[in-house]
Amino acid sequence: MRRFKILYLSQYFYPEQFLNNHVAKALVTAGHHVDVVTCVPNYPVGSFFEGYSNSSRKKERWEGVEIHRVFTIPRGRSPWQLVANYLAYPVAASWRISRLMKTRRPDMSFISMPSPLFQALAGIFAKRTFGVPTIYWVQDIWPDSAIITLKLKNRFVLRVLNSICGWIYRQADIVMVQSDGFHGKISEFGVDPDRIVTIPNPAPDFFKPVSKDAIPEHVRALVPEGPRVLMFAGNIGESQDFDTIIAAARLLPPENDLLIVVIGSGRDEDRVREKVAREGLNERFKFLGRHSEADMPAFFACADAMLVSLKDQAIFALTVPSKVQAYLACGKPILANLAGEGAAIIDHSRTGIVSPPGSPRELAKSFVALSNIAEIELQRMGTRALHLYETRFSLRSVVREIIAQSKIVVGQNELEGVESR
Repeated sequence: MRRFKILYLSQYFYPEQFLNNHVAKALVTAGHHVDVVTCVPNYPVGSFFEGYSNSSRKKERWEGVEIHRVFTIPRGRSPWQLVANYLAYPVAASWRISRLMKTRRPDMSFISMPSPLFQALAGIFAKRTFGVPTIYWVQDIWPDSAIITLKLKNRFVLRVLNSICGWIYRQADIVMVQSDGFHGKISEFGVDPDRIVTIPNPAPDFFKPVSKDAIPEHVRALVPEGPRVLMFAGNIGESQDFDTIIAAARLLPPENDLLIVVIGSGRDEDRVREKVAREGLNERFKFLGRHSEADMPAFFACADAMLVSLKDQAIFALTVPSKVQAYLACGKPILANLAGEGAAIIDHSRTGIVSPPGSPRELAKSFVALSNIAEIELQRMGTRALHLYETRFSLRSVVREIIAQSKIVVGQNELEGVESR
């Protein structure tokens, strides 16, 4: 088997809790060399993690992965600081790539792209300057995602952003997308449909079912026993539409004992906590803050079902939130406040309860249905969830497909090099 030298480009990497960590680790385990060029960790809190700065821990080795951290403007809390964070990375990463090329030329660049799309500019630089072929793994559709996140409305800005994003998409040798729903949007930018491939998100390989008697005491102590527990885990941002979740919870009758446990943090966390308190719902919600990703399967085992929610936006109907795979991998039923691809997967596989996004009344009905469902049916949903994950979304199968696409891209690049001589 050929061993690739992979230039892995993403703003987000360990110790931030992203799928990137596990994909890069799996590539190393499979025998490939991986150099990650990334930011100083600051997601989702918006400030540098303790022990990290622009002047310290610039290079690390983690699980066999070589990590190169570049100058970073932290995300902060304002839209303008977020824009600065987005624009600084490709410049700083391109500089670091130039230095890396002096010691080790990669076979290809692999650009993992939750927002922003601008991360790809560093890969384009490597391609144009050093002839390194590039693969994108697109998690968020741009410019749509940026328009929603940054609340962009100026028509001139939107036209410019649309043109830039189209040009960026067309530079890739292969565009891997996490959902079939992305194909149409990407091809609208002039990308050959034959160069667009669906590679679904897996979950980290330690996301597995945990039995009740194997839950560590430090986890068990944080989650109340007795009521039916619905758990949300992940980023608390505007896209997750906590306003609808809170409004639905307010519609529940007092005798309903559903408890919504929230694990995670994010840009919208303070506002969400304040709104829950203002609405008099502190007994309905329990916020646990951020916890180690390694503890997530144990936390999930404390819940009767897991919650995933996105705003009622057309762009979100195309995506499958990565937490869905994490929930499935742990064999948990899912209450989905979604539309489109993610909702269809859960509905068709009978692994949970689905309600349309943006409707507090419909979500409240789902809350009541979860409260009343028999324990044996929850167990059946969980069994179906684990089977679905193992057959469609496992990390092993996803990494295998990434390597297959890498062989195609590298082979084409080498052939073109021979023909040009």
